[in-house]
Amino acid sequence: MSFIKGYLTKHISNSIYLESDKESIWKEITNVMVADFNFPKLFKLLGIPKPLSAQVIKEGIGGYRVASFSNKAQFRQTILEWELHKKYRFKFSPTKNFRVAHILNLQKGPFQILTGGYEILNNKNEIKLVLSSNYKLNGTIGKIMHLPFRFIVYLFQRHLLKGIKRNLSVKVSSA
Repeated sequence: MSFIKGYLTKHISNSIYLESDKESIWKEITNVMVADFNFPKLFKLLGIPKPLSAQVIKEGIGGYRVASFSNKAQFRQTILEWELHKKYRFKFSPTKNFRVAHILNLQKGPFQILTGGYEILNNKNEIKLVLSSNYKLNGTIGKIMHLPFRFIVYLFQRHLLKGIKRNLSVKVSSA
């Protein structure tokens, strides 16, 4: 019975190769403007709110970033790790009204994102950007829906990374 009443924590990460310098990538991942990104129809269909922006308000460990979404909900992301131009990790704290799939509350529901982070790695002529998330699955619904939740997180991470790459290439071509 502990399987049904308990919870599982899981980790997922995605990466993308970028032709940009670490400083530009750092600026992009700490203060992301994603309102212009094409938002996948699947996300709309599933009731996932469109991300608009994520801005660091206070830098360094203990600082925070605020991510805003189309449904007027937000995540406050408390910074847990901060290495300038290398990596940072943060704890997610969604607002009480943050829902996905129209009914799943990310603060107390069967699926909760715990932490996330970015890491910038050197790789010959390109730089590898890694986006990772730790999430928690609660109760029976969380256990049953694990693979669909994981797939959606995977797609969402890919969407964010491709948007970051797009933003960086637009900045390079307009310079």
